Amino acid sequence: MRRQKNKRQKQKSRKPQKAIISERISIHQRPIEINERLTFGHWESDTLEGKRSIKENISVQYERKSQLARLHKINDKTAMETEEAIRDSIISLPQYLWQSITFDNGTEGANHHRLKKDYWLRTYFCDAYKAWQKGGVENLNGLIRQYIPKGSDISKLTEDEIYAIQEKLNNRPRKSLNYLTPNQVIAQETGLGGAIET
Repeated sequence: MRRQKNKRQKQKSRKPQKAIISERISIHQRPIEINERLTFGHWESDTLEGKRSIKENISVQYERKSQLARLHKINDKTAMETEEAIRDSIISLPQYLWQSITFDNGTEGANHHRLKKDYWLRTYFCDAYKAWQKGGVENLNGLIRQYIPKGSDISKLTEDEIYAIQEKLNNRPRKSLNYLTPNQVIAQETGLGGAIET
């Protein structure tokens, strides 16, 4: 027999709470060289989710000028896991290619001040509920979905499989890059060619 629900019982709001992030700088204070993609080293960060019942996700970093991607499997959406993923991304490239990171308002970016301190990064945050303000990484997420559809069990993916997806994207020619690949653009910028650790 079904239990009768109390009609007067208030349902909890499903609207997500706005994260409180210290030392937060608005995207509206981001300088023109970042907004117009005039210089290298400016990144957008996001989390690609899989099956809702699974904690594992993918931390996604996108370099705005070259469209280079960095993907790392994380155990959950905590700030600590995201911070470690970004640190792994940072050490894969010359330091000058990491000048700034733009986050949304999720708690994943709450440890941004630690990255600022250790790597002399600038960090910026989008307005609440305006993911389009970091449209580059959102578009990249759409490309990743070609390999990892919504609802996928990310826990079953190995680091090697995620790396293979990353490099398929980094070696895909882009019309906006005059049909060069992100890896080729970065190689031209650094002069290191295949010497860059990916």
